[in-house]
Amino acid sequence: MQGTQDYFSRHLQDMAPHRAILRSVECKFMGRIPLVPPVLDIGCGDGHFASVAYNTPIDVGIDVMRRDLLEAAERQPSPYKQVMFADATALPFPDASFGTVVSNCVIEHIPDLDAVLQEISRVLRPGGTFATTLPSEHYPEYLFGATALRRLGLPGLAQVYGDFFNTISHHYHVYPPSMWRERLAAAGLELVEHAYYFSPAAHRAFDLSHYLGVPNLATKRLLGRWVLHPAQMRPFDWWLRPFYDEPLPEQGAYQFVRCVKR
Repeated sequence: MQGTQDYFSRHLQDMAPHRAILRSVECKFMGRIPLVPPVLDIGCGDGHFASVAYNTPIDVGIDVMRRDLLEAAERQPSPYKQVMFADATALPFPDASFGTVVSNCVIEHIPDLDAVLQEISRVLRPGGTFATTLPSEHYPEYLFGATALRRLGLPGLAQVYGDFFNTISHHYHVYPPSMWRERLAAAGLELVEHAYYFSPAAHRAFDLSHYLGVPNLATKRLLGRWVLHPAQMRPFDWWLRPFYDEPLPEQGAYQFVRCVKR
């Protein structure tokens, strides 16, 4: 899987390194989904991801973070025709309103997963596509900290480290593909494509870049910008780009899922 666009460079201009490498790989998946209109984006955030991943504006983006919605609405060129404050467990749309629903690393953060999937299925037209990215069951074990602790002979602390990251990341649903298939099927959504991404090595780099990206966090908090000058991100480009270009692994810390409503 390799697109023609350099998503990584575009993300690295505007984001902390750990976000840049993850979101750029996700753009490769989400950016190739045929967007049969109308299109709904669940968890649109500040609109940055959609502005990079998609060439045409999404019909509707929803989120529960008002500050992010305001930023998405003000972003130019606008990645959305309309943004709305809305809860994914109670979507304010009639049945069969959308031809496509997309959601990038969002639904794992919502406790009532079955309600979300039922709502997605309800607002999708028959034959419509739902595509999403999600952490996999391997997310905690592939982290740099968990890997290092296991190699030091401390499996208990490795488990604690992985569980801690799932907790602070608000990951309520970190499941293998078989479980996602079952949960989706119960909502009337047939899983037609699945792929792991982010190899163990990529995920270790992702975890480590959280710590190395602390200066980016400081400038974001103080000045409202992740990146003050492109030169500060050149070492990260050199270090992380091989993970952006890596082939898909047999197992990975994240997974892409595409479904069809039958």
